[in-house]
Amino acid sequence: MDVNNLRRRANLGNVVAQSILGLSYLDGIDVETDYSEAFRLLSAAAAAGAPRAMAGLAKMYAEGRGVAKDIGEAIRLYSGAAERGEFLAQIALGRIYSRGLGVSKDLDAAIKWYTRAANQEAKVEDCAELREAKEFLGKLGRNRTKR
Repeated sequence: MDVNNLRRRANLGNVVAQSILGLSYLDGIDVETDYSEAFRLLSAAAAAGAPRAMAGLAKMYAEGRGVAKDIGEAIRLYSGAAERGEFLAQIALGRIYSRGLGVSKDLDAAIKWYTRAANQEAKVEDCAELREAKEFLGKLGRNRTKR
């Protein structure tokens, strides 16, 4: 990854560069972990409607990484990203609602989000998150294509 090129493009307002670099700072990928820089970049990209950035920012709020933990704000951001088709945001919402992570358990909401994630099977590589969604839905004996 060309970090200098990404920084230059991010500073010029390129939303894709802001998202990639922000997520890199969040998780310490090819750069030192820097939550304030992650927050700055992800906030800018999320404000422009970038779903992956919204999900990254939501993760910061959900886990209290560099910001005060705020499950309400995390859900708001995850929901915006999930509605735009962001697979990992859909998985995150499925987990939050199925396990009652900071909110009351809501199986209908969990089914909704895990179903939307599972319905992306043709778009995402087989991964633990896809298997998680399918397993959750399978245990309930629900037809995931109904939602």
